[in-house]
Amino acid sequence: MSREPDRDDLENATDDAFDVLEGAETLSGADDEIETSIEQTEVRTTGADEIDGVELEFDEDKDDADESGPRAVCRFCQTEFNNRVSERRHHSEDRCKEGSPAFRPDGRPLIDPQLHKFGAHFLFVPGLGDLRGGQDGLAPFFGIVSQFDERCLQGENGEDGVGTFESAGDTWELNHDEDKVKYWQGQIETRPGDSGDAYYEYQIGVVADDAVGRKRINFQFRPSLPEAMNAKSGDRIQSMPADLPEGIRVQVESANVEPDEIFDVLQDLMVEIDVDPEYFKIENLHEHSRVTGLELYVRAVREIVEQQVIETNALLDRLSQFSSIRRGRGKYEWDNEEIIGHRHAVAMNDTSLEKLYGDHEIGKLLKSYLMKNPEKQGGPTAEPKIEVQWNKEYSDYLGGNAVPWNDPDGYDFDDLRDELDTHLMFALNAAELPLRADPSVYVADEYWNVTESDRDITVHTDPTEQLKEAEEDLTRAQFARDDLTATDRAFIQALADGGPQHYEQLVEKTETSSSSVYRSIDKWGSLVEKVGRGTYDMADDVVREKIEDVFAALEDVTEWVEDGIDAIVDGSEEIADDSPLAKWARRHGAVFAERYDELEVELNGSYSKYELQKLLRSGLKAAEKTGAKTRARFVDGTFSYRLGGDRRENQEPFHYVGDRLFCLGNAAE
Repeated sequence: MSREPDRDDLENATDDAFDVLEGAETLSGADDEIETSIEQTEVRTTGADEIDGVELEFDEDKDDADESGPRAVCRFCQTEFNNRVSERRHHSEDRCKEGSPAFRPDGRPLIDPQLHKFGAHFLFVPGLGDLRGGQDGLAPFFGIVSQFDERCLQGENGEDGVGTFESAGDTWELNHDEDKVKYWQGQIETRPGDSGDAYYEYQIGVVADDAVGRKRINFQFRPSLPEAMNAKSGDRIQSMPADLPEGIRVQVESANVEPDEIFDVLQDLMVEIDVDPEYFKIENLHEHSRVTGLELYVRAVREIVEQQVIETNALLDRLSQFSSIRRGRGKYEWDNEEIIGHRHAVAMNDTSLEKLYGDHEIGKLLKSYLMKNPEKQGGPTAEPKIEVQWNKEYSDYLGGNAVPWNDPDGYDFDDLRDELDTHLMFALNAAELPLRADPSVYVADEYWNVTESDRDITVHTDPTEQLKEAEEDLTRAQFARDDLTATDRAFIQALADGGPQHYEQLVEKTETSSSSVYRSIDKWGSLVEKVGRGTYDMADDVVREKIEDVFAALEDVTEWVEDGIDAIVDGSEEIADDSPLAKWARRHGAVFAERYDELEVELNGSYSKYELQKLLRSGLKAAEKTGAKTRARFVDGTFSYRLGGDRRENQEPFHYVGDRLFCLGNAAE
């Protein structure tokens, strides 16, 4: 069924875009602060990358059929298309067959990413059974203090008193090469009876003895105590909760080490320096323990990544173009100065990410990273990483700084890891890379094996091209009318931007005459309503909320008239007539059909629950104005729409509880 060109097709296009699409750190000595940086080596990539935005433009596509052959061919079933509309509406059952990029039946394993960088603030509170007579919660901290100097951990004479030790399947040693074993005076005022004015803080970095030398952990040790005071100012340190228990805070920065291995290495390190490892049992972790950074990656063949991830119209380019003209925040950066594909990255906040799929708690940075001199490196690191990072700058959750290590009733580390895992699988799928452990595409390295696992995460498909095309088609359907003038387009833009306005204001904004403005009012018909003497406004707030973003997407309104398409409303007499419900349907691109006297309504946009409720309520009012029979059929009708990115067919959003009518669980009137 086709439908008549109407201005509100634009809203549906925008809704498609807005609603279906519905960082690790280096440690510093400052208390509870994370310093972020970007370094040009293989592992020095961070979750809080600073990236500069660029001006983005859409490439122009043409709908005209090529006389020499089809415009396009479905890559799944080989169906030929002569225009974009038929291509967009086509759905191939073969898309779900094995071998297609989206193929993943329930239970099929997914490629396993590698944890790259991890950051956390762990708080250990010794249990009563861990303490000896006269000891309190600061016992583990004082154990570090006493052994750091006694064991000469800084290695001033070439020996650090530790040498090497075995843990988590690797041989470890203290990381003196990068000056990761040191101490400094902190800011926390000492308790009465403790020596000195302020407690010292200690860092012990360790590195695994392997061929690459990039498996490492830095531990920083600080005391935990309630009502901690600043030694210089005498004021309470606001960054530390007032109710902290006595214990030891361990700030962790690691690369290529799983968290459970970090706890093993910490305990084995304590054994080596004669500090009781029982202090650092997982059971002693306090609820204030937080995760501060996480990154996951896979490594893939360079030529494939260049073609499908970083080139023009490849994954990162599509994401940046799509998101830059919609609500939310983000940046796109590339660095090809020394080598093509050195670093390409797209950062997006949760608002932008929700335009792609589902719900997001954190902002993310998706990047492709290749070492500057891959030919010199050779081996696996000559191939780029595809990596997703928790990005602090674009995160709103908990101020963007941390999530709980463990929270059975809330969002914690496991949820964070699943969210990043889901986004990486989305990116691979959107780039049409296999979701299986395909050794012809993915490249194992020192720390990552190309393996698969069963994981309960959703694989989302790429909506950008589909929704971009839908947006373009619907925009043309609404605006590519032969009778529209530049004044007509300027008029509707001015009205959408400015709210209710007197016709004289519109004359001034459009730089034309009052007669031209009145002609535009007549042309736009049901989109515009008279709300006062000489004052006009958009007929519906649903339209207004979306229209400005579409104007921002098109640099020149004359693009609208390049390739018009014909559409007519084909439905019941109620819809064909110029009734209030007919106007509502045209305004919002609703398509009506009748099946055995039952009304079926298809809403072409995609909505949040709030937006859908608002739209259905406005339809109910229009049906009521049309007539009692129409209202009853509307309430009893079945509706199809996209809610939160999911297509829902034959829904019945209206229902009665007694005499009261509800819409999607809330009062309908």
